[in-house]
Amino acid sequence: MSQSPEHSSESGMDQDEEIRETLEVHRQSIQGLVENQLMLAAQVHVLQAALATVLLHHGDRATLLRTFKGYMKISKESTPQLAKHMEALEGGMQALLGQGTEPDNQ
Repeated sequence: MSQSPEHSSESGMDQDEEIRETLEVHRQSIQGLVENQLMLAAQVHVLQAALATVLLHHGDRATLLRTFKGYMKISKESTPQLAKHMEALEGGMQALLGQGTEPDNQ
């Protein structure tokens, strides 16, 4: 049972249209993910600036530093796939809290 060339051509066009529609759906999904990623990055930067402002004016940064280190240890242990990415950010936060300026009697 061979298909007529006309039917085969219509089937091919339907398939092409279906592929185009699928590609468009994927394109829109990817664009949405990119926009979400940019929004999250913007939120993180705003929160980092606000947190830095508060931390730089806190009276007991040494205690905050010890507490922060404890919470970071827990965070890295509970999400090991993110631990490497957290380390650079953690270093910046530790600097804001006075890492390297506190007494050695931790």
